Amino acid sequence: MNSNEFREWSLRAAEWGADYRNSLREKPVRPLVEPGEIFKSIDAAPPEDGETMQAIFADFEQKILPGMTHWQHPRFFAYFPANAAPVSVVAEYLVSAMAAQCMLWQTSPAATELETRVVDWMRQALGLPEGFSGVMQDSASSATLAAVLTMRERALDWQGNKNGLQGQPVVRIYSSDQVHTSIDRAIWVSGIGEANLVRIPVAGRFRAMQTAALEAAIVTDRENGMLPAGIIASVGGTSTGGTDNVAAVAEVAKRHGLYLHVDAAWAGSAMICHEFRHFWTGAENADSIVFNPHKWLGAQFDCSMQFIRQPEAGPHAGDQARIPENAWPRRGHQLLRMVGAARTEVPRSETLVPAACVWLGKSAEHDPQPCCLEREPRRAAGSGTGFRDRHGTHAVAILIPPSRGCGHRL
Repeated sequence: MNSNEFREWSLRAAEWGADYRNSLREKPVRPLVEPGEIFKSIDAAPPEDGETMQAIFADFEQKILPGMTHWQHPRFFAYFPANAAPVSVVAEYLVSAMAAQCMLWQTSPAATELETRVVDWMRQALGLPEGFSGVMQDSASSATLAAVLTMRERALDWQGNKNGLQGQPVVRIYSSDQVHTSIDRAIWVSGIGEANLVRIPVAGRFRAMQTAALEAAIVTDRENGMLPAGIIASVGGTSTGGTDNVAAVAEVAKRHGLYLHVDAAWAGSAMICHEFRHFWTGAENADSIVFNPHKWLGAQFDCSMQFIRQPEAGPHAGDQARIPENAWPRRGHQLLRMVGAARTEVPRSETLVPAACVWLGKSAEHDPQPCCLEREPRRAAGSGTGFRDRHGTHAVAILIPPSRGCGHRL
């Protein structure tokens, strides 16, 4: 493809994207295909010769598009719908055109410094105090894995990565049964083991972890020779909206010297609104927090932000003296790394530029406000999980202009 062809097909792709968005309402939300139908339509053997862009584009429209679920469809209500604002789509194109590799400051200085600034914008927007720093991850799964690895290493006096887990005390992590499956995966990958993820009973309207049961489990584990390492609290569990009393959980963590990670992947974006911040009172006492702008804030998937409280000093005062100089997150051109886990990319250019463009592209006249919808166990025709307009406990947010806001509080 020469320069002129690149220009031609870039313009055609942009025009196709605009037409696609304008015609979404006319398409079914989910594809009307059977499993294996698309697979069978694709040649079993790779082509011997290159094909023209016309042929490739025709295959895309005729074979691929009919098999796609349309996440930006106005009747798509499952998971986290309508997450890619048009400005984010344009930003994705700019990033793709540059094809930058942004692993380190020297590989793309502007990307690292833009990431640092945008993450701090989000810290301020969420009302987190100074002292929290952060990075962009590909997803909350990566952020939670980094947090779990940090819990493990801190509890093992930083010997797990060095000497392995064999012969070490049994590490225990605590959460409710409302947390996302990414917590289970982090426990598996970290080598802690599923049996050592202690599920604390929940109670009340918000399905919150019972802190008395949490404390009792920690005490019992210590008496039995196990090693409590950390707690994962949920703010808006992806399945049911389960939300822990973060302040009470933080008190337990502080009393027992445990690392506290807050998984706010789904509902954390709502904390931009002052009237919702009571849902995570005490989050400022967490050691790390994750939330996903790609769920409610219009950023393209994948864009996850992880905040770390006072990363240069370690999660709790007194740890720094026992930590190797190069182990804890530190600022080198504002670059942070989590203990025991390297990020997939530092920073992720494909997420930070769209995130910045979404932020800068906001119109003061149409400042998004959340409207509360309660998940119902029913299905809207052709659109996956349905939602109805009720103001209750487990809510998903949509963004609407303030002039049409519902004015209700959760």
